Amino acid sequence: GAACNDTTCEDAVDEERRTEMPPLNNERSDRIENVRKAQIELVNEKEKLEDLENAVSKLEQVTKETEETCQNEEMGSEYLEAVRNLVKSMKNCPGLTGAVFEIPAFRKTVDLGVKLLTETDEVTDAKLQQACKNAADAGDEDTIRAAKQSELDERTISGLPETNEGSMSIVGVCPACAGDSHAAAATGHKRKCFRAGGVINATEVSGDCLGSSVLAVCVVDRSLADHNAAKTAEAPAEESVAPAGPPSGPPPHGGGPLKGQMGAKR
Repeated sequence: GAACNDTTCEDAVDEERRTEMPPLNNERSDRIENVRKAQIELVNEKEKLEDLENAVSKLEQVTKETEETCQNEEMGSEYLEAVRNLVKSMKNCPGLTGAVFEIPAFRKTVDLGVKLLTETDEVTDAKLQQACKNAADAGDEDTIRAAKQSELDERTISGLPETNEGSMSIVGVCPACAGDSHAAAATGHKRKCFRAGGVINATEVSGDCLGSSVLAVCVVDRSLADHNAAKTAEAPAEESVAPAGPPSGPPPHGGGPLKGQMGAKR
């Protein structure tokens, strides 16, 4: 009857999600950026610590070479021991050693054929990974990979376009890839995806994808040092761009702004 088709509850939940998720997404993005800045500061402090260790090593060598003639040998040795203890204490600071922080960086999207209805998630994921490997640029062959669905949902990929600028749906690698239940699918579910032209975030993700042609988002994992260096290298180019003003002639490249490398061929 009509009661069986009543979607009032589902509609209310969807409306609540659309209302409450955007500010939560913004807060998450701010916190992720704060963590990245703190991690970059840790990298800088680690470099300073390494410089200090090198200086101590050189000082120790000079002291050894002058021990026979140095009248204040004992005082010098005590000083070196104090510096050594200071360096050891600094190395115990959380985050300076042990952990390696990496940030996935967007490279391109690649189109490929899949069989989401009849193939397992493992087979689909392997196809996504291989598509990115096949499309790798020079220098990325060993590090390029397909983005995880969770990385796309949470937008933790540096340089990821705001929207899917391609003509096919974007599909990420599992886990967190399962969409709506679908008994006829080999996996028992459809896949999550981002439709062509849609916004790429957890709020706009679709759970109703069974297409045969999709896009893989290809990324490489950058260390914080590499990420920081890339940002620094990009800054002068951005600063040198002249302020927007009335065009003095026909725009280059047919007029539109250049997009990210969306929709690269395999």
